Amino acid sequence: MKSPNLNKPMFQVCPEYANSVRNGECITCDSKITNEGFSDEISIKEYGISGMCQECQDSVFNNPTKITS
Repeated sequence: MKSPNLNKPMFQVCPEYANSVRNGECITCDSKITNEGFSDEISIKEYGISGMCQECQDSVFNNPTKITS
């Protein structure tokens, strides 16, 4: 599994996220990351982008919140 690119601005602005990735943890909930924890290849690729585990990805992407002004 490919780890997220820690040179991305998100990890530069929020170094605690980079620390989570270095420790093999989700940046959102701190659960341990394993290949078996993902439901498909797309979710593994998303981890490489966002650093989020499957449960957090599901929470973010399957329950979009309407933004109101």
